[in-house]
Amino acid sequence: MIYDGGTMQTLRLFADVARCHSFSEAARLHGVTQSAASQRISQLEKRLGATLFDRSVRPLELTQAGRVFLEGCQSLIERYDELEHRVAGLGEAEAGTVRVAAIYSAGIELLEQVRERFEADHPRINVQISYDHPEAVHEAVREMDCDMGIVSYPQRWRGVGVIPLRDEAMAVVCSPTHPLAGKRGVVEVAELAGREMVAFDAALPVGRRIRRYLRDNDVSVRVVSSFDNLDTIKNVVAVTGAFAILPRRTVVRETEARALRARLLAPRLVRPVGIIYRQRHRQGAAFSSAARLFAESLTRHAGPDGDAPEVVTRVEGDAPSPGPSVEGGGSNGSPSSQRSGSGAGKVGGKVAGETQLAGGQA
Repeated sequence: MIYDGGTMQTLRLFADVARCHSFSEAARLHGVTQSAASQRISQLEKRLGATLFDRSVRPLELTQAGRVFLEGCQSLIERYDELEHRVAGLGEAEAGTVRVAAIYSAGIELLEQVRERFEADHPRINVQISYDHPEAVHEAVREMDCDMGIVSYPQRWRGVGVIPLRDEAMAVVCSPTHPLAGKRGVVEVAELAGREMVAFDAALPVGRRIRRYLRDNDVSVRVVSSFDNLDTIKNVVAVTGAFAILPRRTVVRETEARALRARLLAPRLVRPVGIIYRQRHRQGAAFSSAARLFAESLTRHAGPDGDAPEVVTRVEGDAPSPGPSVEGGGSNGSPSSQRSGSGAGKVGGKVAGETQLAGGQA
């Protein structure tokens, strides 16, 4: 097989169909019709003499041959891109500005590392990342005030496409002196019963998911404070005897510095994170060439969570609210310094004191 430009485009299309579990979503990303995308994959399957997708189920799933081929494709695409970037550096390079809107808990440190690496490889492309509440990220994408957004619990919103990015393993986070800090391995959810907890605000999707998870496992904890700000939660946990349930990936720096301890939950709980983008009404690529390059860099360097196994317990969230807000697309909100009233803690729910949290009661 000769890997010309057309073949590489087909391999990229195949990888995007596998990631999106949808021919239509992948077709929009590539600026082609769903029929054209399906025909190109069928031609690829004919050339390989193997069926890559199980088309009898929805959403689409890879066959065993498809999984093997995807693993090789990802490696091949990455090597081809690296070669292309090196060669492009000898001549006229891609240029432009990529605007990204992200929720705060998408991982500011991780995104900055990806941005710096990307800009070093593409010196003529400037990446601007802004952070905001999930509703504001969705609005920015819908109004095309940015090229893409990064949210958790992405839904199928009208006019907005989704590219799955990663599933983040959730962990019990506590101070080094907490009774759970010395545990080896996972923390059974039953061990949290009756303990003090610093929680995400119940108005946030991640807060509702965690409450649902506890309720489904018949565990009641004592909420001593709740916040819409992940950094505030970490700071409170570090100086109190309470624990929190946070994405493990967001506390790597603190655990390496031994300021916090993190233990995975059993049964497993994950938070899905995805890239959202405005779908075009007219035929055309969803991203500019510069934005496409950065989206590919995100999926490569900020993609699957190394903590999350292939089979996990995913907590189904509450039904999304009507309207354009990113219900189910959110996380933990912004720092209090960014928005009037944001980040203000609610001690013991709405008033000072402790509140029993049994699932949705908060």
